[in-house]
Amino acid sequence: MVKISNVTVLGAGTMGHGIAQLCAQSGYKTVVVATRMESLKRAEQYIKRNLELFKQKGLLSDVDIEVIMSNLSYETNVGKAVKDADFVIESVTEDVEVKRRVLQETDANAPSHAIVGSNTSTIRISLLASFTKRPHMVIGTHFWNPPHIMPLVEIVKTQYTTDEVINITKAFIESLGKIPVVCKDTPGFLGVRLQAAIVLEAIRMLEEGIASAEDIDTAVKLTLGLRYPLFGPLRVVDLGGLDVFYNAYTILYSETGKEHFKPPELLKKKVEARELGIKTLKGFYTYTPEEVDKITRLRDEWTLDFLIKSGLLKVKKGRKEG
Repeated sequence: MVKISNVTVLGAGTMGHGIAQLCAQSGYKTVVVATRMESLKRAEQYIKRNLELFKQKGLLSDVDIEVIMSNLSYETNVGKAVKDADFVIESVTEDVEVKRRVLQETDANAPSHAIVGSNTSTIRISLLASFTKRPHMVIGTHFWNPPHIMPLVEIVKTQYTTDEVINITKAFIESLGKIPVVCKDTPGFLGVRLQAAIVLEAIRMLEEGIASAEDIDTAVKLTLGLRYPLFGPLRVVDLGGLDVFYNAYTILYSETGKEHFKPPELLKKKVEARELGIKTLKGFYTYTPEEVDKITRLRDEWTLDFLIKSGLLKVKKGRKEG
């Protein structure tokens, strides 16, 4: 069985830097990859901010943070970044061609024993596996946002994935302090399909003029609040990015042909108008930069507090166990 010591995370965006932080916290030497050095510097700043929040909550000390940061390195060249990797996690933009290029370069340069995971939320893992010469070692590893906090990771197996790779991946995810669930390679996997039901209906209700965005979200928070204890589905879409949800549901609809997955016209129009949520300061709600900082910090703090109290959050401190 492959021993995982070195991890490479391809992508330094919202998901990428959070996954990299998680791996470094768990004692893995972790390389973060992005095409631009500015993106890597920004990722490093976000990781430091996240660790400071953990420190404020009494979960980490200054020494812990120093160890975690020492486990991280940054690289703009994919080939160099993966040459010693035991596990590679692809978390680049949800574009098949971009993923194809990155995965082919990874396949050509990573050791033969390296497992390749993808954080895609909608693209078929079997398609991504076909871009490599190791399809049996490609697997879905779908983290939830923010990945350094949310406890669930979906492990997606294809017709090629071996039992050994599934077992190694499950053990690796558990070593990160996360809870893995395994599913077949189906559009949207588990969480996206479940979430689609409420998100798309909420948008349709707004589109039909049944109620305001605020009242729809309030109704969900005070009834179906298990998933949205702070924000309703429309605010959640703003936080995640309207373009991200639109692309996910477009793929889901095209793959399944099911009408209830078809993105509402309102969502399409907002994406076309570049009203993408907090990243453009306008989505279903409008924001100031200060409000964005406040909302994202509130989300992270509340989620942290909830998971700490429930015992679901396991924060590692940069040292491998065992």
